[in-house]
Amino acid sequence: MVSLKTSFNRREFLRLGSGLAASIIAGGCATGRSGSVRAATQGSAYPLPCIEVSGSPYECGRAIGRRFGAQIKTGIARRKKWFSELRMFMQADLPGRCNCFLDAARKHLPDALAELHGWADGSGVDFLDLAALNLKAELGCMLERAAEKSGQKETCAACSTLALVQGKQLLLAHNEDGDRSYSDLMFFVKESQPGKPAFLGLSYPGILPGNGPAVNSAGLVLTTNFIASTDWRVGVPRYFIDRAVLDTRSLKEARRVACNPQRAFAFHFNLASVKEKKIMSLETSLDREESYEVRGLYVHTNHLVLPGMRDVPQDIDYVGGSSISRYKVLMTVKAGYDKRLSGIGGAELVAALSSHDSAPYSPCRHPRGEVRGQTLACSLFDLNDGSWTFYPGNPCRAVGHKLRPFDFS
Repeated sequence: MVSLKTSFNRREFLRLGSGLAASIIAGGCATGRSGSVRAATQGSAYPLPCIEVSGSPYECGRAIGRRFGAQIKTGIARRKKWFSELRMFMQADLPGRCNCFLDAARKHLPDALAELHGWADGSGVDFLDLAALNLKAELGCMLERAAEKSGQKETCAACSTLALVQGKQLLLAHNEDGDRSYSDLMFFVKESQPGKPAFLGLSYPGILPGNGPAVNSAGLVLTTNFIASTDWRVGVPRYFIDRAVLDTRSLKEARRVACNPQRAFAFHFNLASVKEKKIMSLETSLDREESYEVRGLYVHTNHLVLPGMRDVPQDIDYVGGSSISRYKVLMTVKAGYDKRLSGIGGAELVAALSSHDSAPYSPCRHPRGEVRGQTLACSLFDLNDGSWTFYPGNPCRAVGHKLRPFDFS
């Protein structure tokens, strides 16, 4: 049986109406087939809508879908042109562009696939629509090849990351960038399945948790960076792998899952452990992987930088535009910070990620003209105390909310 708890931000709470609001304030709850729904207790409120759910993968997915079905539908509607092209491309060859990937997920990561089916059933969104969203890296790579021939291309939004391991400082800071359509649609999922660590993750509407920043009860922290690979293969989709990493309990196990030999696409994982007191940068391509245990201040955006990975084919236009631009800005910041590294802390990392240098392809992204990329949230993870300071929206103007979803003492 699924267990469900939903928290509301102030705007959503006011929308509920005085009758339901009064019952929540009085300690009552609204119930439905998914279980009870009540406001978050003091000390556990989140700056974005949040669902807390436990049960089987399918049950959890169904509860999430029911709660956030409107956000999923709105996200698809706002990106109608882009999504229609993606869906039509997939539909034109379901065996070769969809079923083969889902078969690989069913074989290697069946729980993630079951959860996605739950999202579809709970939200009332066609499963193939959600499949397209969760295959957009692989489908997008295929489309890019066709787009090069037609002269049409969409520039993806992506992310910027700083990691610091110096003295007593163990910090991972990350700007989660995406399409501006999602700026008011993001939400938190706090999920627990039998036999797995619970996790809290920032989620996109319609995409499995793990792509956005997350931390689990075993102390594993995950953020990710899109890699503009020019190659793909039939295998386990990257979003399914992201989701599976959240179920791991150590850096070694997380690395093993992230490096699934049947992976379909290249990717970059920022992996950290509250319990192991380490931060790891892990880059993967179709046929190789390389990791680096962070020492000092480390920068990553959306291209492969580790020595053994630099010759992996990547989209030159994308790397040379958005990714290199942000990387250069942050490397300039790093050069300055390195001179006084012992005095650098979380505030300085967030300040760097708030930079507008080289806009619109700056660390802090704001839409401009046809450039749709926006920083949707900034996260600062402190591996010493297990806290997650979350900045909703652009860090240049957001207030940080310190979250402590799990007790690591």
